[in-house]
Amino acid sequence: MSGYLSFIRDKLMASQEEKIPQCAILGLEGSGKSSVISRLLYGTVSDDQPMQQTCFINVSYGKSTITILEADEETSRESPYFQDILGKIDGIVFVIDSQSLRHVEASFEYIFSLFDKIPQTTSILFLANKTDLPDSVPFPDLLQDPAFQVIMDDINRSVSIYPVSIKTGENFYTAFDWVISRMTGRTPLREEVTPKRVIILQEGGVPAFDHTFDASVEEHDSTLLGGLISALNIMASTIFESESVMDVVKLGGMKMVIRKMGGWSIVLFVDRDDSESKAQSLAEEILNAFQEEKERDPSKDLPKQIKYEFLTKIPEIAILLDQQPERDDEY
Repeated sequence: MSGYLSFIRDKLMASQEEKIPQCAILGLEGSGKSSVISRLLYGTVSDDQPMQQTCFINVSYGKSTITILEADEETSRESPYFQDILGKIDGIVFVIDSQSLRHVEASFEYIFSLFDKIPQTTSILFLANKTDLPDSVPFPDLLQDPAFQVIMDDINRSVSIYPVSIKTGENFYTAFDWVISRMTGRTPLREEVTPKRVIILQEGGVPAFDHTFDASVEEHDSTLLGGLISALNIMASTIFESESVMDVVKLGGMKMVIRKMGGWSIVLFVDRDDSESKAQSLAEEILNAFQEEKERDPSKDLPKQIKYEFLTKIPEIAILLDQQPERDDEY
């Protein structure tokens, strides 16, 4: 193991030279560390997710690339190689197993044993995982743990804690956005653009997908909107003798950002003052994720659960879904 950790240390030093932020995922066995990486990579978590002792991988999060290092309890406690790595890392994500008080106490004991080895400049995110379980420790009770109180009393550290379910994705991206924004120095993703509604259209303006993120937005008929946009694009291409289509239409306090790719069109409603380039990039990410899901089985409509899987591949959208109540409506 020491040889592999020495290799990882060298790789981390190389990524430091390339200015790639580095984040360690720590937690007890079975707490959900590997599931964190799976959700970051694929937007979902498998029930048969294999547990790993040590994992080193680069993942994309929005416009950022992050080096992720996952380590098991024995490695993080005992290996001098890992503790050397820990002293140079940009961010730490501690996964707390909140399924029982015994698990919570063991998690915090483990965290506290490593705390003096983590530089004060390192941002620390605590994920109180498994909050979806019926007998899990209530979040307010978890906050009263004496070890956690000592950690939070250190005013020189950048620390935050979120109750999450890594399995379902609940609150996961909102939490991860916090640590990524501090590691990269970038504005948190959710503050850059505010999606209100997304409609994906087939050729001819026929709606294939429609979801509203903001409950205050009036849901006009998507078929009517699709037909209108299709007609305006045909008119524009005829007048200007071009294959190009409209890209931004401002309406009151919102604007529609429109992109077309591979026979599909997407209409993303955002706030009027949002960055158009950011909104266009986000629209393309959504449409690409949608097309990837459709290519898996072109003959089948996307069921509701797949809908949320493809949306959660995009961190900005996953954050919005974190903040939404469950909806039973189909589209």
